[in-house]
Amino acid sequence: MGVGNLMIVQGGGPTAVFNASLASAISEQVSQPGAGRVFGARYGMQGLVQDDIVELGQMTAGDLELLHHSPGAALGSSRYKPTEDDYDRMVENLRRHEIRSIIFMGGNGTMKGASLVSEHCRDAGFAVQVIGVPKTVDNDIAMTDRCPGFASAARYMAQTTRDLGMDIRSLPQPVTILEVIGRSIGWLAAATALAKARDADAPHLIFLPERPFHAEKFLADLDQIVTRHGWAIVVATEGIRNPDGSLVYELKDATHLDPLARPMTGGVGQFMANLVGEKLKIRCRTEKPGLIARAARAHVSAQDQKDAELVGRAGVRALAAGETEKMVSLLPIGTASGYELVALSEVADAERPLPAEWIVDAAIPVGDRFFNYVRPLVGELTPYFVRYTN
Repeated sequence: MGVGNLMIVQGGGPTAVFNASLASAISEQVSQPGAGRVFGARYGMQGLVQDDIVELGQMTAGDLELLHHSPGAALGSSRYKPTEDDYDRMVENLRRHEIRSIIFMGGNGTMKGASLVSEHCRDAGFAVQVIGVPKTVDNDIAMTDRCPGFASAARYMAQTTRDLGMDIRSLPQPVTILEVIGRSIGWLAAATALAKARDADAPHLIFLPERPFHAEKFLADLDQIVTRHGWAIVVATEGIRNPDGSLVYELKDATHLDPLARPMTGGVGQFMANLVGEKLKIRCRTEKPGLIARAARAHVSAQDQKDAELVGRAGVRALAAGETEKMVSLLPIGTASGYELVALSEVADAERPLPAEWIVDAAIPVGDRFFNYVRPLVGELTPYFVRYTN
């Protein structure tokens, strides 16, 4: 790593293990021989533009340990989209603080932003190394086996589905729709299938954005399941789509757009519940954990914690080795090195949906290939006694 200081940026939606990556990066940086100071930009890209930064290298060992196990994004995050003038201000701010390396922690959009910052610094004649550290509960970053944050959110959703099933089967409420975050990607919804140990167990139907939603088939299948078991739990990703590609449900009002002008996709669960009530005349309620799924520290996966810490350390080590415009990519569990570096240009703005070959045409639309992948990440769920209920 050249003479100069390190800047760390957190971007996009927080996770239960996001700060483990941050804490590991700070610890690794301060242990590097001759390393400069380490700063953090508050609220992501916005902090780089507004020169809103804090110094991180003087944190106590106790603070770092607490940070390792705190959910959210300790620096604050954002989905701020810089203008051309903003990039000029960023470069000025980086020069002033003698920043020679930056770690961007985040998802697809953050990796794109990292690539653009590197490009603008190069065009301005300002030498800076840029490394990306992956993070997202959606598990949709390209070129990595898995994304820190996903396994913990998947564990939460799988255990929550099993817990919900125990409640509903005890005092049968005919149908519950469990809405899962993930926008246009179905990894998290698919993970709820881990809750199912027997045919009667929840979930009974899972809907993924990678396959079109057919309302009539949904209603017919649900009717059969309720007739057979007396109750049903349906899992649906918030961004499921109709056969014509349109979202099954979205809030189109401008007040509900996010900073990237994307429509809010939440609400499909209530839409489906209304459909069930209207067409099948069956009582139907909804549950929507929403952001709780990505913040639930009590459900953190051991592998996820390990991965988050690894990518934070690896990001600093990549900088020390002189690397730039790369992202730390996790390799499959059991691989000796644990990670490799891939070009940011191959990651930026790319999405990785659930592989088509892992999806099956069934009520539970994933099979052994998915389970073999996700079980080691999530770990064992809590088993329950269910002998006397349907």
